[in-house]
Amino acid sequence: MLAGVRRIMNKQTPAILVLAALALIISPGATEAADRQGTVELFLGNYTIQEPLFKTVYEPGGALQGLILSSMLFFNIDFYLELKALYKTGQLTYSKEKTTLLLVPVSLGLRYGLPLSFLQPYAGGGLDFYLFYESNPIGSLFNYVQGYHFLAGVYLRFAKSFPILLNFRIKNTWAQAEVNNRKIELGGLEYGGGLVIAF
Repeated sequence: MLAGVRRIMNKQTPAILVLAALALIISPGATEAADRQGTVELFLGNYTIQEPLFKTVYEPGGALQGLILSSMLFFNIDFYLELKALYKTGQLTYSKEKTTLLLVPVSLGLRYGLPLSFLQPYAGGGLDFYLFYESNPIGSLFNYVQGYHFLAGVYLRFAKSFPILLNFRIKNTWAQAEVNNRKIELGGLEYGGGLVIAF
């Protein structure tokens, strides 16, 4: 009988170990409600505009930088506000003259975070307001457009009493503008990281 018990235990050992590890990770001590009330983050990432027309004038992708603020509401749900900027230079398709683009995305939304001990994943979504200014010898254009986005990421927290975190995330935005009776998609894929101060 003991031999049969040993055989059963040997077969079930991997599953038992996995369950034990999960229990440690999501134990009450590891999943306490986030003790931070808010964060201030310096963000640096890459942003690629989906519109094919932009790819004929500007190089794909571009450095995106800005500031992200968040505030805890309830049940690990945060409100966040983002203010970022993207500046690009390119060449007009036919004349090859210089053209510049300044894109200022302002985003706000809600996200849910899972406050584990070291990794703190989150996901959410919200609204966007894109200010854009393009200038070249043909003329200048200033306008804004509304859109929406979804995002997901993870905070890395090195110690509970240490207020500095790292944030890595990915975000996709849809924001369509109309220029000269033509629809242009200013939304796109964003990814990057940030240095976070929690308080």
